[in-house]
Amino acid sequence: MENLFIKVDEKEFGPVSLKELKDLAKEGSFSREDYIWSEDLDEWVPAEHTVELKDVFTVNTNGHFKKRIYAVASGKGGVGKTVISSSIGVGLASMGQEVIMVDADFGGANMHTCMGILEPELTFFDFYTLQKETLSDIVLDTPVENLRMISGACGTLGLANPKYFQKQRFIRELKKLQADSILIDLGAGSGFHTVDLFLLADEKILVMTPEPTSVFEAFGFIKICLLRDLNRRLKKYPEALAVLAKDGINKPNNIQLTIGDLMTEIEKIDEEALNIFKETLAGFSPKLILNMVKARDEIKEGQAIQAAALDLLCINVELLGYISFDFQVKAAVKAMKPFLLFDPKAKASQDLSALIRVNLLGKKGVREILERRRWRKLVENYSREYPEQNILENGTICSVRCFYWGDCEYEDGGSHCPVRHLEPVLKERLVSS
Repeated sequence: MENLFIKVDEKEFGPVSLKELKDLAKEGSFSREDYIWSEDLDEWVPAEHTVELKDVFTVNTNGHFKKRIYAVASGKGGVGKTVISSSIGVGLASMGQEVIMVDADFGGANMHTCMGILEPELTFFDFYTLQKETLSDIVLDTPVENLRMISGACGTLGLANPKYFQKQRFIRELKKLQADSILIDLGAGSGFHTVDLFLLADEKILVMTPEPTSVFEAFGFIKICLLRDLNRRLKKYPEALAVLAKDGINKPNNIQLTIGDLMTEIEKIDEEALNIFKETLAGFSPKLILNMVKARDEIKEGQAIQAAALDLLCINVELLGYISFDFQVKAAVKAMKPFLLFDPKAKASQDLSALIRVNLLGKKGVREILERRRWRKLVENYSREYPEQNILENGTICSVRCFYWGDCEYEDGGSHCPVRHLEPVLKERLVSS
């Protein structure tokens, strides 16, 4: 194929050679979601459906990097998503990978605090307002070798719900980042921005707890993502889209129609749409992390999600593993330190280490045992060298002068307050602004 015409972000380019197209794919300027002009069909078709372009996307490298994008999401807040994301980033970096963590929770960015950074020098706001041209310009170093991050901009109007062209630019720049692994910490819930970035990732990871509300929201998130993907891929098939729009599948509280039912109806309408439908189901396989597990029986909640997804949505959900409830995690959050470094020997740290090495990266066998020992020593060294945050030194002292005195579970007169310890920092920030 030579003299190709392509369409990226609704803009047409060409002619380009196949070699030039491969170069564009390598640098992240052309993706599977973009379009190529088909002379046979006389229309624009998705690049991912063009057999001749298969080799273009088989090697997704940037220089010597073998880039893999991980997205971490949750159906609801409070399940430990960001805390887990930061420790996964530490784990991958300690294995020698070049890792960039991206805080994509633009409405409530807080990954920087998990990494011990109170006030990031650069944030996504600098990219959003065009003060910096590329995402690479706002990448920050962290105290961990091989681990960098892009901070969100908490509390900035307009960032929580970016316009579509801003989202397109973000995705385009994300693919150009120089790293082996890019870890995207998404906002909680199922807004379209979160869903679109989740669908973009190579590895789609969902964090939930064994609580009924979390289980319910996790399943709802998976369903919304799947329907969003199906609607996007079938947008040129109006009859198939009409089937997807039926109330029986879109009601949030219950499902009267399963994905299997929809597939049966589409089979009667359009064979080509049916093939795309099946390809979408086969390609959508999110992974699940069950967090804050207090008893072995609670692991069944993850298995329940798997069964429901297979039965009602016709997709496979992989249970990546579970992380035990551990008070050391809470202590790590207060210390503004990833729990994998705060206490590498804690139960939660051991669970996450096994999850990353065995289930996420597939490292097994005798050689893995030797590598694991070296890796543990390296993590322990990182833990000792990681800078301590002494934000309590000038913090508020708990006393009878406090408004909450007599009605506070953290009350400890004469000691630094564990709740209002950031008050001096916030006051200083307000004065300086």
